[in-house]
Amino acid sequence: MNTVNTKPYHHGNLREEMVRIGVQLAAEGGPEAVSLRKIARRAGVSPSAAYRHFPGQDSLLGAVRHTAADALGRSMQDAVSQVAADAPAAERVIAAGRGYFEFALDRRMLFRCLASGFELPEQDSQDSPFARLLELVGGLEREALAVVDAAARFDAAVALWSAVHGISVLCTSGALRDVPPPRNRELLEVTLATAVRGLRF
Repeated sequence: MNTVNTKPYHHGNLREEMVRIGVQLAAEGGPEAVSLRKIARRAGVSPSAAYRHFPGQDSLLGAVRHTAADALGRSMQDAVSQVAADAPAAERVIAAGRGYFEFALDRRMLFRCLASGFELPEQDSQDSPFARLLELVGGLEREALAVVDAAARFDAAVALWSAVHGISVLCTSGALRDVPPPRNRELLEVTLATAVRGLRF
């Protein structure tokens, strides 16, 4: 049953409304379900009005991905917030990875928008997954009393991102998608532990 609000859009910020509907469509059917014409119809506006905000499908899907990535980043932060303040930095990294993985499992269709890739965050984006990982890498540095330049910090965050994103894709839409719990989470834990051990500061 269609649970998306189809009430015609009358006022306010049409671009934000289109992104909101796009995220709902993506959560229902993945990136393939997101289209300008479908969103315009649900918003109750003409296709020409929609095209004034998004010149094409790619720009619309990019905005949906940006919103989904921020939601994923907040899932990571929520998981990290459950870790004790005096816990080792590695525990925060692993908690963030678990938050990433659980988002992928719980919101598989929306995660598919991110599975094919998404942009590195803007400088002012604090919610993005990569920004979260950069922050956590900084915590590992401080704990190790290491002085690491920005390039090395970036490389470490990419390594962590590759590990958690890879296992999340494999277990939601890839070769390991049929692996049931708790085995899929066991694989996650091995992946995270290996990735964290591999970092050297």
